Amino acid sequence: MVDKASSDINLSSLDSFFNPASIALIGVSRDIRRPTGRSLNALLKWNYPGKLYPINPNHTEIHGLPCYPSLFDVPGEVDMVIISVPASSVLAALEQCVQKKVKAVVLFTSGFAEIGAEGKALQDQVTHLSRKNNLRILGPNCVGLVNLSNSVMASFANIVDLKPVYPMTLGFVTQSGAFGTLIFATAVAAGVGFSSFVSVGNEADTEFADFLYYLLNTEKTKVVGGYLEGAKNGAKLRRAAEQALKLKKPILIMKVGRTGAGARAASSHTGSLAGDDKIYDAFFRQMGIIRIETLSELTSFVIVHRSGRLPRGNNIGILSISGGAGVLMADKCESLGLHVPEFTGETRRVLEQYLPPFGSAKNPVDLTSAAVAQPEMLGNCLRALVADENIHMINVAIGFVPHNAPILAKDLIDVYQSTTKPIVLVTYNVSESEVTAKAVKSIEEAGMPVLQDHLHSVQALSNLAWYASRLRRPVEIKADRYTFKLEKEIEELIKKGGALSEHEAKKILAAYGIPVTREKIATTADQAVKVARKIGYPVALKISSAQIRHKTEAGGIRLNIKTDAQVRVAFRQIIASAKKYMSQAEIQGVLVQEMLQGGTEVIVGTVDDPVFGPCVMFGLGGVFVEALKDVSFRVAPLSRADAEEMISEIQGHSVLRGLRGKPPVNTEALIDIILKVSRLASDHKNTIKELDINPLILFKKDAKVADALIIKK
Repeated sequence: MVDKASSDINLSSLDSFFNPASIALIGVSRDIRRPTGRSLNALLKWNYPGKLYPINPNHTEIHGLPCYPSLFDVPGEVDMVIISVPASSVLAALEQCVQKKVKAVVLFTSGFAEIGAEGKALQDQVTHLSRKNNLRILGPNCVGLVNLSNSVMASFANIVDLKPVYPMTLGFVTQSGAFGTLIFATAVAAGVGFSSFVSVGNEADTEFADFLYYLLNTEKTKVVGGYLEGAKNGAKLRRAAEQALKLKKPILIMKVGRTGAGARAASSHTGSLAGDDKIYDAFFRQMGIIRIETLSELTSFVIVHRSGRLPRGNNIGILSISGGAGVLMADKCESLGLHVPEFTGETRRVLEQYLPPFGSAKNPVDLTSAAVAQPEMLGNCLRALVADENIHMINVAIGFVPHNAPILAKDLIDVYQSTTKPIVLVTYNVSESEVTAKAVKSIEEAGMPVLQDHLHSVQALSNLAWYASRLRRPVEIKADRYTFKLEKEIEELIKKGGALSEHEAKKILAAYGIPVTREKIATTADQAVKVARKIGYPVALKISSAQIRHKTEAGGIRLNIKTDAQVRVAFRQIIASAKKYMSQAEIQGVLVQEMLQGGTEVIVGTVDDPVFGPCVMFGLGGVFVEALKDVSFRVAPLSRADAEEMISEIQGHSVLRGLRGKPPVNTEALIDIILKVSRLASDHKNTIKELDINPLILFKKDAKVADALIIKK
């Protein structure tokens, strides 16, 4: 179990990894083909401006630099040390770093937690040494880091040999060294420039979220990407995501392990539905993190984002020289949540003026092959789309040949510079002539994003539009409105170990301002009749026992009881069924409660995630919730916008608006309850393991909890 409470990230301590004035290399080799020699060679090759100190007792000089027997022999201060010695020698090397007052260590060495219990014990010693002495360590079992802006090549991977690409806007953090370097090399080949790259390895000290946060706060980094298998500290990751939204710098993460983790053992509906990946997915949507599936999503987004333009909405206009390509893009747009509105009015009139009779002035616009002979057609049609206030972004797909390339380039640049709308150019069938290459290059230099794949361009614009909507979305969490002072009885209930009965759970909910049914526990049939008369018929009768969590399975529920006689019969039947179902259960009595008539059943619950802590779930309620699994999650605490999204996100949300004559529910009451549940879970994250309100009955004017379950840690 991780420490979810701390989200502290010390930026100044991390700075020594990226801006060291001096670097020592323990275990360095003369052989640049070996991992122990590649880093020093790269530092020299790319003219690292600081001081370099090779450390190896077997040499007195390496590549023209004095080589020292140990770190103690190095004159002056050392900011960062790169260690590449066997695992058995690592602790001794780290002790030298401590005594030398080194600030940061990049630990290449493998043979730690990744090999089993013995390696894990050794890694624990590394962690202890790091924390005790405030020595920041990257790794072990990592390929290191590079900072392209100042040639800090603290890595043995082949990425240190690649020529930098400009502009350097992408910072990248990876939990996989080999795959991370493949991503780096592929992205560079696609024209994406990196500001920095970090492989975190086993995360004995520093971790994924630390470097994510650091890179966000560097000036050159405009986009941060990541390869993530699993976060160690959800609070840190949330802090990094909040900082990214504040700085308006997108985060794109390739999160793997969608199916491997499986469902955790749980006693409530919420727990059984909260698979690890569902929580990650919800967290990413909640915090504005773009979850990517492929490397092309990363590279195409970075190229499009470099323009600095964000769409004001989801409406896209498509111009294509190929009708088939246009339809393909339109289909992809709609599947990704973009809207492809048909052109009307002045836009339609202008398009029809310039298009041939066999072209299409709808959306997508089919320029047809006539645009090859009449290249000015593209510019005229593009101006019409730019002038349409209902279009928020434009995708242009057209081929370049020598005779039309200069005209196309001039028109595209002129139109692009006349607007702030995102425009992406997709080029295909480009001839290899110098004329066409020069034309496309001029378009790129003017700032217009240029891609070579229709679907990649659509994916990039979809991610850009989604991200822009996240920046417009309010994220403020008004905690004061949902802060409650609890009476001593409620505090004692919350401290009580194990599960609570329904009645006890409802007392806690009521203390948080959540409306619950009128009810009372009866220990005899006569008491049950008196309570039923006071509440008013019809009533519901339920077994009251903290041990019997699923009352229906125990035969412990009778609904719509309308007479005294029915109450007496139901009371006896419930007690008998409960004792037969679980003879050892402690039975408090029978809960007599008002019978809620009509309304719409939903479920609201919480589960304690091992990474992110308390998470809130919402879905349609009743007995089908686990079968349909139509639920949404968010990590607590929630903002109002989070609650609104949870409601609209489920497939069955239209039920809440009223179907077949059924009145719509009170959405405001539902939002209020979700936020109060979020506060309850946040306030008692160290005590409450799971919470279920199922069903919560929603009505036209209000809402009320019909059943509830709270399971303690």
